Amino acid sequence: MKFFFIILLGLTAILLVAELFDKVDEFYAKRPPTYLVFEYLLLQCPRFLLFASPASSLLSILLVIGIAGKWREIVAIQASGGNIKRLFSYFLVVGVIVSLLALILGETLAPIATREAVRIRNVKILQKPLRITHREEALWIKGLDGSLIRIKDFVAEDDTALKVSIFSFNPSFELIKRIEAESAKWIDGRWELKDASVFDFNHKTVARHKSITSEAIDEPRIFKDEMRKPHEMSFFELYAYHKRLEQAGFKNPRYIVELYGKLAYPMVNFVMVLFGVALALQSRLGGGMRAAGLGLLVSLFYWLIYSVSISMGNIGDLPPWFAPWVGPLLFGIAGGYLYFRIKG
Repeated sequence: MKFFFIILLGLTAILLVAELFDKVDEFYAKRPPTYLVFEYLLLQCPRFLLFASPASSLLSILLVIGIAGKWREIVAIQASGGNIKRLFSYFLVVGVIVSLLALILGETLAPIATREAVRIRNVKILQKPLRITHREEALWIKGLDGSLIRIKDFVAEDDTALKVSIFSFNPSFELIKRIEAESAKWIDGRWELKDASVFDFNHKTVARHKSITSEAIDEPRIFKDEMRKPHEMSFFELYAYHKRLEQAGFKNPRYIVELYGKLAYPMVNFVMVLFGVALALQSRLGGGMRAAGLGLLVSLFYWLIYSVSISMGNIGDLPPWFAPWVGPLLFGIAGGYLYFRIKG
């Protein structure tokens, strides 16, 4: 655990430095107070801890067994009649615990902190006005004509808003008109409202239209900028969002990949511990540097497989629900095979 936390904090620090350099142009242009930059980076820590945990699990177990092998501790255990496989099975229990903690972190603190970091960057650092408010599972926005607009969901890939309500008021803030539309699509620089009902309270009339245009809603870019991204949502939030889009007839494999990835990624910690134990005991690592080098190579190879499988899931070449599990499954099978070949 000492090695695990040292490596975890080290990798997280590297990710924070990379994030700082990635955003340095924005920070230099806006010259925000230093405490805001630190607050933004601090709020990114839970997400980066989650990213770094699998590599930390693998590197720490390889280092421990590599150092033990260097000092002939494993030989001493075997010479005294100890069972190597049984001894290192306790490390697998630790791997399960780390995976569960990563799952909890990814479902609680990480999405909340990431949303707050995005808010601080957009509103306080970049000084962009907050134009969209998330309330009661809906998006609320002030219209270009002063109206109040409620949108159930927004499909970024199709530039389509679902279940649109536009409330127009007079200077005394009395409701004078209400428009209810099943959807609104951005076409040729304007919004086309489909299956719309217009309630005119001044004239006490109701008019229904197959399609009408509206200039009250701002262009789609603001939704793409301010809508919550998958990494800003927990599993259940993303599941509810995906289901709403699916019921409206919009199916996007990327959301399914992201959804199951939230379950698959934390489990990689256990897979890496299993694979690391089996690989280290089979290869008889000679020391810390060799173990670290092997761990980096394995991590890069895993990330390559993970990236390819996710890309294939996004374009439909793999079942979207299966794509995030390809890496853990392959490494789990390989690790299990090597583990059961270990001679006690």
